[in-house]
Amino acid sequence: MKQSKRLLVAGGGTGGHVLAGIAIADEWMRQLQAEQVPGASVLFVGASQGLEARLVPKYGYPLKLLQIGALNQVSFKTRLMTTIKLPFSFLKAFFILLSYRPDAVIGVGGYASGPVVLLARLLSPLLGIRTSIIEQNSVAGFTNRVLGKWVHRVFCAFEAGGRNFSPEKVTVTGNPIRSNLTKLPLSTQNPFTLFIFGGSQGAMGINTLILESLPFLKSENVQFIHQTGVKDFERVTQGYQREGVTARIEKFIDDMGACYSAASLVICRAGASSMTEISSVGRAAIFIPLPTAADNHQEKNALIFQKADAGMVVGQGKMTGEQFAALILKLKNEPEQIHAMEARVQKFYQNDSASQIVRGLRS
Repeated sequence: MKQSKRLLVAGGGTGGHVLAGIAIADEWMRQLQAEQVPGASVLFVGASQGLEARLVPKYGYPLKLLQIGALNQVSFKTRLMTTIKLPFSFLKAFFILLSYRPDAVIGVGGYASGPVVLLARLLSPLLGIRTSIIEQNSVAGFTNRVLGKWVHRVFCAFEAGGRNFSPEKVTVTGNPIRSNLTKLPLSTQNPFTLFIFGGSQGAMGINTLILESLPFLKSENVQFIHQTGVKDFERVTQGYQREGVTARIEKFIDDMGACYSAASLVICRAGASSMTEISSVGRAAIFIPLPTAADNHQEKNALIFQKADAGMVVGQGKMTGEQFAALILKLKNEPEQIHAMEARVQKFYQNDSASQIVRGLRS
């Protein structure tokens, strides 16, 4: 391996993108410090409106921000504003690259990765930068489809995600997550506990379905752990109170490991990070994909698990509360099916994802 020292992580937007980048950054620093490589460092470049502005400093990494927005599946006004800002974003990205002079650049998804990774590739002959992207989903997003034509390497969480790129560039690594989550023993079914969440922002569609299911579950000895998101907390809390159901209801949950440990069944969206967490701990899940996700990638992610009998998929708006409650109770009465899903889902987890990616970045 060459003595690469400086890594630039570009992109973000969602928690899944940002935390994947942080996992890669942590592993970069771990490997280089273990080898006593002097001057090892990581710089993040993201969008001012993305979650990276809040999360990256929390984990101790320097961050540069670009003023950039979306181009795909947005209004004409948004596309126009993004187009106007693009030249300034490219100029700022250019100066960041010249100043930092990274040995490797990786795009982790999100619109901010576009200008940085593309410019890094154009400057590669001059500065010797190795460029790459990570595709966390089973279908590549708009930015990654464009960047994939230019970068040196593509790291994919799912084998299906590699179909959008030249095969010689692709390495299937799994999805890196920054987490202290570990494989759990088989779930307990007494008490039968539902762990419900919709990502850091919550999911109103999931929350509504659970509230509609409560009248059919409240007398069935089911316990609830429910992360609602900030905006829907009051409505959900009142819904449980109306039905006389005692539950742990939180706006945001930090101790995910304890909640997974208590869970008999998980109900959640089908973002790449959530699915990786579920496969890492070994829990059965009903996935309710976000119907507005770009290129319907959440449903495509979830269907991979369902086809392997490693999870179940329910489309948002496809079941009534009574029907959804019946599905939950059917699984409650068939613990062997839940335990079988728990065993199968673990096959989707690669615990050395970040290590593989960093080795690839340095080779």
